[in-house]
Amino acid sequence: MSLTGPRFLLVDDHALFRMGLSLMLTERWPHAMLTQAGTWAQALAHLQAQAADLVLLDIHLPDGHGLADLPVLRELAPQARVLLMSSDADPAHIAQARAAGIDGFVPKSAQAADIVTAVQAILRGEQAYAALPYAALGALGALGGLGGMGGLSRWGAGGVSERLTSGGGLQAEEAGVAFSDLQLALLRHLGKGTPNKAIARQMGMSESAVRAEVSWITEWLQATSRREAYERAVERGLIVP
Repeated sequence: MSLTGPRFLLVDDHALFRMGLSLMLTERWPHAMLTQAGTWAQALAHLQAQAADLVLLDIHLPDGHGLADLPVLRELAPQARVLLMSSDADPAHIAQARAAGIDGFVPKSAQAADIVTAVQAILRGEQAYAALPYAALGALGALGGLGGMGGLSRWGAGGVSERLTSGGGLQAEEAGVAFSDLQLALLRHLGKGTPNKAIARQMGMSESAVRAEVSWITEWLQATSRREAYERAVERGLIVP
């Protein structure tokens, strides 16, 4: 890592996503050096000209594939760590990423704080693998992708982990994923039918933050409604009714 700040290479073919990612990273690391690439060829050219501490790499590029072409990146920049990003949590891709030694994976839909947390972990030399929706957990297990992971929490084993040690958190861990205390509290509110505005007031959150968390939880549990998300959480032992 440079003396002034980490050196990031953002590789994604969507300029707006790169811009948002850049703003997010510079807010946390004001002295970071950020370089952007919209294609695989541009990324390789940047790595030939300038070293990078962390490459935030889209798995699908117009002229390459983040996994298939990884050996070329490793040859050019063996010291660079890699955080893979994708719009989908394909369990096969995640298993391949772990097997290839990629340092982390986060979906593009992740909260800004989660992406920053993953980057922090990787810069510390840890791994940061986002946990998967339940629909993907079984498939990843069948692929052998869960071997040695010791259960998934919001971030995978070997990196940032929100493993909880009491109440619903333990049950969540046993079910293969641990929700944070805040998310468990939100799930209980969903079971009561509490509207977002009331949840925000009672939990000291903004209404937009509540909407984002509820959306994330609902998607994770593959539910089509707030009530169904609560019921699925109860069925899986994440919370006690």
